[in-house]
Parts: sequence; C-alpha cells; structure tokens
Amino acid sequence: MADDVSRLWLHVLADSERTGNALLSDLFEQDKARVVNMTKTLSDGDSEIVVDFSKQLVDQPALKNLLQLAKTARVVERFVEMCGGAKINFTENQAALHTILRADATTKLVVDGHDVVAQVHTELEKLKRFVEKVRQEKRFKKVVNIGIGGSDLGPALIYDALSASHRSEIECHFVANIDSTEINATLGQCRPHETLFVVCSKSFKTAETLANARIARQWLAKSLGVAVESEILAEHFVVVSANTQQARIAGVTAKNEFQIWPWVGGRYSIASAMSLAPIIAFGFGAFEEFLDGMRSVDEQMQTTEPEENITLILGLIDVFNFGTRRYSSQAILPYASAMRLLPSYLQQLIMESNGKSVRQNGEPTEIATSAVVWGGVGTNSQHAFMQMLHQGTQIVPVEFIGFAQLPNVDAESHDALMANMFAQAKALAFGEAQNPESVSTAARHRAMKGNRPSTTLLAKSLNPRTLGALIALYEHRVFVHGVIAQINSFDQWGVELGKSLSVEINKQINQSNSAVNDSSTKSLIDKYRQLKSKR
Repeated sequence: MADDVSRLWLHVLADSERTGNALLSDLFEQDKARVVNMTKTLSDGDSEIVVDFSKQLVDQPALKNLLQLAKTARVVERFVEMCGGAKINFTENQAALHTILRADATTKLVVDGHDVVAQVHTELEKLKRFVEKVRQEKRFKKVVNIGIGGSDLGPALIYDALSASHRSEIECHFVANIDSTEINATLGQCRPHETLFVVCSKSFKTAETLANARIARQWLAKSLGVAVESEILAEHFVVVSANTQQARIAGVTAKNEFQIWPWVGGRYSIASAMSLAPIIAFGFGAFEEFLDGMRSVDEQMQTTEPEENITLILGLIDVFNFGTRRYSSQAILPYASAMRLLPSYLQQLIMESNGKSVRQNGEPTEIATSAVVWGGVGTNSQHAFMQMLHQGTQIVPVEFIGFAQLPNVDAESHDALMANMFAQAKALAFGEAQNPESVSTAARHRAMKGNRPSTTLLAKSLNPRTLGALIALYEHRVFVHGVIAQINSFDQWGVELGKSLSVEINKQINQSNSAVNDSSTKSLIDKYRQLKSKR
C-alpha cells in the first residue's frame, strides 16, 4: 500500500503544479457545472452548512486523484479506528477519543477494560446537576475561567459565539496569560461573594494556570477575610482536570471537581467539562445541542460517500494547498463578530496538531504538514490585511465563514456584511479586468489579477448545533491531513519542551549563577535582573 500511496502522491504533486498555472476564470468557463459540482452541504436539520470550494485552484481530475489517495491511505477507515479506541497517539501510547465526548449514551466502547462512553455520560450527568444548581441558586454573578490553550480557547470561543443568541444573568471572564495584569484586571470587575472560579488544566502542572489560581485564591481570601487554606474558599472554586489529586497538591481546593481523561487532548477538549464556564452561562441544554452538532459531523465523516463527504474533501484540499507546499499560510475570516475568536482557536487546533516534521516511522516528512493559520473578523480585516491578500507577493488561501441569520442585528447592515464577504471572495478569485493595451504605471499599481483561492462556508444561523458542527468539521480536516502526511496529530512535544525549560529558567532567575544556560539566555537573565532591581 505504501507504494500505491507514493505513486498517487506523485499524481497529486503533478496536479498541484498543473492547476497552479491555471486561471480560475478559465476553470469556470471550461466547466459550466463547476459550482454545482464543487458546492456540498453538511446537512442536519437546522444546522445546514453550505460549502462552496469552487474558487479553489483544483479541478475534477485533481479532486479525483485526491479522493483516490484518501481511499488508498484508508483515511476514513483510520478515522473509524480512532473512534473505536485505537491508540493512534503512539508516542504517548494513548487513544484519541475526543469523539466519544459527544457519543450517544446508547453507544458502548470498552477501552483498557472501561466503558468510556458510560464514563463520559456519568460525568455529563454530574455536570448537568451542578450547572442547574448554580443557575437556580443565582448566587454567582461572575464565572472566571482560569486555563490556557485548550482550557481557555475553546470555552472562550463558545461563550463569545453564543452570547448574542443566549441571554445570561451570569457573565464569564477568561484568564490565560501568566502576565498578572490580565487576572488583576478581571478581578477588578468582580465581587468576591458573587464570583466562581473554574480552574481548568488537564495535568494541573501548567505554570500559567497555577500562578493565576494562586492569585485568585489570595484575592478571594483577602476579600473575604479568611485564610488561604479556609474551606470557605472551596465553595468558590471548581476544578476540571484529568489529575484532580495534583490540583489538591498544588493548593487548589475545590468543592466540585470534574474529570476529563488522558485520551482527550487539550485542544480537543471543547466538548468536555473544560467548557463549564459557558455551560453555566447558557445552560446545559445549549451544551447538549452543541454536542449534537459535533456528533452529526462525526457520523457523516464515517458514513458519507467520499465524493459527497465534504469534511473529507476539505481535508484533502488542505493537503492539496499546504501539503504540496504550494502555499504556506491560511487566513480564517469569519464574517460575524461573535466568531472573532475562531482564528485563535483554529491556530492551536491545526498548528499544535499537525506542526510536525517526523513521520510515524521516525523518518522526515515528505509532505508539508501545517499551514501558518491566522485571520480576523470581517469586515475589520478588509481595513487591515486584505490588501496583502489581493496584491501581495504571497498567495494565501482564505476561508470565509458567514451566516444567513444572526440574532439582534440590523437587517440592512447584515446584508451589507454578507455582500462584503461575497465581494471579497469574488475579487480574490477573478480580480478586475484590465485593458490589455494599458501599460501605464498607474494601471500596473491598480492591477488586480485575482486567481487567489478561497472557500466559503455559509450556515443558516449561529446556534450551538451549528457551532459544534463547524468545530468538528475542522477537527476532522486536521485528521485527514495528518493521515496523508503520516504524522501523529495528537502529541505536542514541542510545547512540552518550552514548558520544562521555563521552569528551570524561572528557578535560575533568582539564583546568582545561571551558567548552565547558553550565552544569549544567560545575558538576557542578567539584563532582566538588572532592570528588575532598578528603581
């Protein structure tokens, strides 16, 4: 099979080079059914998402080769194996079972002697009881989520995305940075008696989270006039972790603790108790709808015919765009202010998962593994970086995301918003016709050649189910690229190195001898000490 995959990969590379010299205007002219053939719908009742990838520099022969590559590499079969508990995170000897977090309660899956679906639903019931109790008591007016990475980006995205459509008497704040300016600013907006802290950390060894939890406990103890060790503080703290014992060792005592599991990566934990803060804000029912949307995409990824499997196809287009090294970065542009945090969320999901350079066999990768992901909210981005996307020397594929209906918006303004999104996609693809006889300098500066690829995702509305479906869609695209590149998308050793080095350097900052460091780091530590001591 390896030989067959290698042979097909040569075809994909050839297609990439061939279509790289094509014009989108010609592709549309040559294939009158292009839009119909390259528009697919991810449909599940009200959570319909229309995906138009006709403005990508890909044609039917290239798409056929990509689908054949996926078939030969057993992408869908590998996905089914992952959902079935295979330990595909081989460097940590772990399964990657984030899909089980939204599995139906009637499902049964035994991993290492435990029915993991039953474990998840037991925790969900516990979570539901706690959330309903907090919302009914109305004691807490503020929830402060303390976490970083997947323990922050996911819950913050849900809260932002659903705040417009779901009114809440409880306001959420999110603290991630170890820079204490952030948590101090948040605490300045809180009343101690009315504040609940949700401390999220899979390992409960994350330096940023431990530091912010310590500051929160000290602030609360001082404000309430009790000792830091007081059991009164436990009423104001909730812990979400795979290692709750470590939380207690770290000095975070909480009356309520919720579990995640080692087989859930932090960047895939959005469907777990890590999202407790927005669940409290909007109610458990909204979270169930969110899980339903994710489950629907999980199921469609496994059961839809490849030619109609839009999740698989988008993952293959990612391979075509970024795996072949034809492009190096990707811009995510949601045309909805409520989705402003999506680019940051996807940065971690995509780059932490697939930012690898070693294949499963230990050899260097032959396929580029991850784009540099960035972006911003439309139409703000049009007044920031869209100039470069239209006329810059780098070609950056763009992902436009829009919604036909948004709550609490002015209808006229919303039409203008969507018109801008459609216009930007059109301008990137087709540019502006130029007079071939015009060779003036001014004309050259104004030239808009187009031929810049993009995909447009258009959903009916931004609701919990649609949000869940969108996130699952991106999760599985990451998986597709990882399988084709033959990498482990579920470890993150580069992150771990930075963490361990920071602990050692932090110790050395307060020591007189830091000679164990390289000369640059030693110099920086010395300069920091000098500047820190100056008054």
